[in-house]
Amino acid sequence: MSVPRGLKLVVAGVLLALLALGVDWQALPEQVARLDWRFAAVALVAIVLEMVVNASKWSWALRLHDLAFPWGYLFRIGCFGYFFNNFLPSAIGGDVYRVYRTMKPGVARSRAVSAVLVERLVGFGVMLAIGAAGALWLARTSELARWYLWSAAAIALGGLLALAVLALWRTGPLRALLARVTWLEPVRDNLRRIRRPGREWLGLLAYSCMFQALVLVVICCAFAAVGDAISLPAAALVTGAAGVASVLPISVSGLGVVEGSIVGTAVAVGVGYDAALLAAVVVRLLSLLVGAGCGLLYLVEGGREPRPPSPEMAS
Repeated sequence: MSVPRGLKLVVAGVLLALLALGVDWQALPEQVARLDWRFAAVALVAIVLEMVVNASKWSWALRLHDLAFPWGYLFRIGCFGYFFNNFLPSAIGGDVYRVYRTMKPGVARSRAVSAVLVERLVGFGVMLAIGAAGALWLARTSELARWYLWSAAAIALGGLLALAVLALWRTGPLRALLARVTWLEPVRDNLRRIRRPGREWLGLLAYSCMFQALVLVVICCAFAAVGDAISLPAAALVTGAAGVASVLPISVSGLGVVEGSIVGTAVAVGVGYDAALLAAVVVRLLSLLVGAGCGLLYLVEGGREPRPPSPEMAS
C-alpha cells in the first residue's frame, strides 16, 4: 500500500525540521562562506554524467528483454524522469514515466516494467556491495559500519532465497501448479529472457558500477566543498546508507530521508554535524539544478510527447 502524498509531505517537513534543530545557526554563515565551489562544480559534472551513464545501463536492461531503443531517446526520457523525481510530488515517478514511454504498441508491457525493475535491482546490488566494501574497511572503529555489514548480509541472503524459490518454481513441484495461473505468464516470459547468459548482463553490470562510481565522486566532492573531506571508505558507506534510505517511500523525493541518512552516517564516521548537513544540502541543490535543466528540456520537447521509434528486437 502506497503512502498518501499529503503524509509524505508531512514526513518530509518533520524530518527537515528535526535536521535544522541541530544546526549552529550563528556559525552557519561563516561555514557557507568557506564553500569551495570548485568541488561543487566537479560534483555537478558528475551528476550530469550520471544521466549519461543511466541511459546506457537502461539500454542494456532493455536489450536483456530483447528490446532496443536509440540511446538519445532513452537519455531524454531518463532526463524527464529525473525532473519528475525531483520536482513533482505526484504519483508520476521517474520510473513510472520511463516504463510508460517504452510501453508502446507491439511491445509487451511486462517487458518494459521488468527492464526497469532489473536495472534498479542490479544497481541496488552494486550500491550495497560498494557500501559493504567501505563498511568492511571501517568495521573495527565504527558500530554503524558493522550494522551495515549485517544488514547487507541479510539482504543478500534474502536475494539468494528468492533465487532459490525461482529455481524451485522452474524445476520443482511448484511448476505444474503455478503453470495453471495464467496471469503469471508475463512473469514467466521475462524470467526466461533474463536468465539467459549474454553480454547484456555484462553491459548492465559495467554501467551500474560506473554509475555508482559517479555517486561516490558526488559525495566526496560535496564534503570537500564544505571543507571536511572524508575518506573513500567513508564515502562508500555514506553512499550505501543514503541509497538504502532513498528506497523508503515515506517522503516526497526522499526529502529529509536522504539528507538524514547522509548526516547520520557522516557523523558516525567522525564528520561534524553542521558540515555533514551542509554537504547533504549541496548534494540536494546540485540535484535540483540538474533536474531544473531536465525540466527545461521537457518543456521544449516533452509536451509534444513524440512517439518513440519502433523498438527493434535485440540480436
